[in-house]
Amino acid sequence: MKSIACIIYSIFVLIELGSACIDKSTYDDIDHEIEQIASSIDNDEELVHFYGGIVRLAAHDFMDYDRNSDIPYGSDGCIDWDHEVNAGLQSIWCSSCPLTKLYNKKYTYISWADFWVISANAVMRQLSKDQSFDLANTFLWGRKDASVCKGSGDRIPTGTGTCRDVEDTMLDAMGLEWRDAVALLGAHTIGKGHEAFSGHDGYWMPTVADSLRFDKQYYEELILRTWRARNTGTNEEDFITSTDETHDHPQMMLKSDVCLLYNTDTRYPCCSKTDRFRNGRNQCDVEEVLSNRKCRRYGRRNSRMEAVRAVIEYLGGNTRNDNQGPFYRAFAIAWYKATTNGHDDLKPLRRMCW
Repeated sequence: MKSIACIIYSIFVLIELGSACIDKSTYDDIDHEIEQIASSIDNDEELVHFYGGIVRLAAHDFMDYDRNSDIPYGSDGCIDWDHEVNAGLQSIWCSSCPLTKLYNKKYTYISWADFWVISANAVMRQLSKDQSFDLANTFLWGRKDASVCKGSGDRIPTGTGTCRDVEDTMLDAMGLEWRDAVALLGAHTIGKGHEAFSGHDGYWMPTVADSLRFDKQYYEELILRTWRARNTGTNEEDFITSTDETHDHPQMMLKSDVCLLYNTDTRYPCCSKTDRFRNGRNQCDVEEVLSNRKCRRYGRRNSRMEAVRAVIEYLGGNTRNDNQGPFYRAFAIAWYKATTNGHDDLKPLRRMCW
């Protein structure tokens, strides 16, 4: 017998209408119009926020899915707007926001959930190498928007979380595997951390221009850079590799990024590479002395070695290369799982809607 909470949730979902019909032409039109909005933004930092925010919006909609709960949530067009983990999304989806205005002008017959996934797909295609990463063939529509999802933000990891939080959300609740989680985190190549929203200041990539490409550079940066703990003892603990001398903007990684290679659960603060020097100074010893606290690797029997192997696989080779295939293929699989979780009646794009 369903619990009362489950029945109430079902009622809220059912009273909302899903998409009437979505064909390939409509899908492409949304992609094109988002590209037009982007072309009107002449500031690269604002463009990073626009593109990265769209992907984050779709991700935060599906990351609250819990297969073990009577109220599963998932990709349902509902965001817990008042929750701190969703801070900043109101600058992407609001009455005066370009993306929302586009939706209200032409696409109100499509559910928010479907529209957000299509929009995120558009961003990743536009920013991929040679615009080759096209998810149209695997996109399914028919998600229904929920009216309420209060408390769903509690299910989404905060930026300060570690791999334990990734396990709780993506593996245990969402039912993904480590290789899926590692692939999805690769989307951090787009966008930045906003101190005003999350407390984490910086880009995942070394330059703003790099943050406007959807590719495997996230894994290259994770492996090749020296990452040292930052903001130790605060609610904004993370890692940084940059200094004022090396970067125009801070380059950072969250603990939930670095833990894909290093066991930050058992040692933090720490530094990933303690044998590197710049201008006679150890690269670990900037904000504080960390050259004596090297981050620990996982043991061969640790279940998180699956994450380590995935990071290495998505590099596409042993040296610097332009092989995006392993990452793109893995991301497409993980994204499909994440955006369809909890739905059993979705449909492929129609050739034509009458």
